Amino acid sequence: MEEFNLILAGSGIIHGLLLLLLQPTEETMNETVQKEYDGFMKLWEGKTSHRTKEIIQFIADDKFDEKIYKESLNWTYLSTLKNLKEEFVSFYFKKLKDLENENLDMDSIADLDTRISEYVIQLMRLRLVIQPDVKISRNKHPRTTHSYLAIKAYWISDSGKRERKFTKSVGRIENYPQKEKDPQALADGIKLIQPVLFENYQEIYIT
Repeated sequence: MEEFNLILAGSGIIHGLLLLLLQPTEETMNETVQKEYDGFMKLWEGKTSHRTKEIIQFIADDKFDEKIYKESLNWTYLSTLKNLKEEFVSFYFKKLKDLENENLDMDSIADLDTRISEYVIQLMRLRLVIQPDVKISRNKHPRTTHSYLAIKAYWISDSGKRERKFTKSVGRIENYPQKEKDPQALADGIKLIQPVLFENYQEIYIT
């Protein structure tokens, strides 16, 4: 994932995000994504615009590697993701009169735009929990001078910037024959960093 800076003003965050992340068109979405996209679009009874389709495609298409769905450790995270996506779509398609009736403390278009932007950031963060953006690096312990491998994970800041935020020690470097490029080091590191990412996610969103 390339570094980006989302513009949190007006609808700029949505436009900038979609330009960056939406590669496939509706016609080239894979079968699973297309099915979820179609299911979301059936909930919409209003006029369908190109922007509406872009937003729903972004929500439906996680761009995960296929192996993500096969790893049992991800199932709880994926369930959380499913609920978030349904909540996001429900909000996005909500009628203005319903927002007022539900007393959601939204008095202007700016309030709506801000809430959608918050959903976008939340969705991106949860996707990073499930498929972390990481790097394995070699470090040296300051006291023992032993070399070890560490995994460094990126996060999305409140302003939409990609930032390196979390680090966990993976193990002594001699335990991994291919050093930083050892597949087992990456696998071990992800198992260590995912709970850290999810705990941070829960601290922000689960009260």
